[in-house]
Formats: sequence, C-alpha cells, structure tokens
Amino acid sequence: MKEWFLGLGSREQMMVGAGAGMLVLLLIYALVWAPLAGGYDTMKTRVSAQRDTAAWVDGGAQTLQQLKRRGPAARGLGGKSLLAMADSTARSNGLGPSLKRVEPEGSRNVRVWLEDASFDLVVKWLATLSTSYGIETDTATMERIPDVAGKINARLTLQAPGT
Repeated sequence: MKEWFLGLGSREQMMVGAGAGMLVLLLIYALVWAPLAGGYDTMKTRVSAQRDTAAWVDGGAQTLQQLKRRGPAARGLGGKSLLAMADSTARSNGLGPSLKRVEPEGSRNVRVWLEDASFDLVVKWLATLSTSYGIETDTATMERIPDVAGKINARLTLQAPGT
C-alpha cells in the first residue's frame, strides 16, 4: 500500500491524503459523535419525563395528605341496617338486575352475590359505599364471564363502619 501511495504523483497523494482525512472525520462523526449526541438527547427527554412524573406524584401525595388530615368523609349508615344500605345502594347504582342475594353474616357483615354485573358499576358502587358510608369490602371474589366484555360474577363481604 505504501509503494502504491509513493508511486502516485504529489497532487494525487494530496488528494488521497485529504480523502483519507475526510473519511477518518466522517467515521469519527458516524461512530462516536452522532451516537453520543443522540443518546444525550434521549436522556434529556427521559429526565424531563421523569421530572414531570415526580412532580405529579408529589402533587398526589400532597392531596392525599390533605385528605387524610380531613378525616373520613363517611357519614355512616344514617340509621339504616347494613343489609338495607347494601341493597338500596346497589339498586340505585344500576346493579338491581344483577343483585341475586344479600344476607347478613354475623352482626357487622353482609354477603352480596352479583351475577352478570358490569365490572365498572361494581367498582363505582364499592367506591360509593366506602367514601359515602364508610362501608368497606372485607372480601371480594370476582370472576370474568367468558366472551362477554366487562361482565363479572361477584361474591362480596361488606363490613359496617367502625369495625
């Protein structure tokens, strides 16, 4: 290779040298600089997204702390029995057709059977029971109904507030 290079004229040697220098610069750019710059931009984007997520989590934590300081929002059963409250709230939340059985279990619990119920309605109903009345779900068994989107069969044990 050295013999070939020395066999070239001075002008050709200069052109080959300049071409080799440009090739080296191009390789340095393509193999070193471009990946580093791209990685830096990717990391900047990730850090920004993580900062946004951290700020969102901090805001949620502050809201949660404020809600904890306020105490429970539950107003109790309002003189009704847990059995009556579970039945009436299930019906008022659109679960009447799915409500198959409600029966007491001990002095502070009620068992509820739902069939072919909308999962979304069940979750909304349970959230209402918890936030509005202080009724908690002690146990829950939910089975998806095959080939029917969003429908479940559920067996729930509800617990009266203050237990």
